Amino acid sequence: MRPVFAKILGLFVITGLLSSCAATSLVDSWHPPDLANRKYHKLLVSSIVKSSNTRKVYEDVIAAELKQSGIEAAASYLLMPKDEPVSQQTLEKAVKESGADGVLSIQTTMVEKRTNVQPGYIDNYPGYWYPPAFPYWDMYGYYGATTFYEPPTMVMYNVATIQVNLFDAESGKLIWAGTLETSEPGKVVTVSKDIARIIIQALRREGLT
Repeated sequence: MRPVFAKILGLFVITGLLSSCAATSLVDSWHPPDLANRKYHKLLVSSIVKSSNTRKVYEDVIAAELKQSGIEAAASYLLMPKDEPVSQQTLEKAVKESGADGVLSIQTTMVEKRTNVQPGYIDNYPGYWYPPAFPYWDMYGYYGATTFYEPPTMVMYNVATIQVNLFDAESGKLIWAGTLETSEPGKVVTVSKDIARIIIQALRREGLT
């Protein structure tokens, strides 16, 4: 393999690593063993985050994606003060006003830095081919065989752990819980859409919608 081709290949490998890390995925989930055949028709989406703007984006995007899939949803920031801590009273009031039968909470619980190392490698380049009738010292521009070393490549990225819980609005019981991971926590809109997709798939799989 020629050195220039090997370097290009290395760039493709690194790009592939970054792309594979970009997805938001469900890493763990739970529901009570005695989960009743309860269907939820409207969910109140509540994002637990310090920034009111980030909260608005999370709730708006997730609620919109749920609606598009046929699940009624409402953003909690429209019914509760944006800059005040959520209390049980304000939450109960918001649930009543929204007419929701389930409360969906989303919270980033941890952000950690991870490292992905692509091992280095050694490769040989045999040089240009030339006809045997011509000795190499008469060939202008001929280069002999070479050996080159590509050092290991280290890719560092952030991974956020996101906890998603579905509570029954009437009893307050936890109905479903999921732990998600994303490597691009700063892309709020993209992550919100991914979270909504995972939630929709999980709730349908468990027969909750």
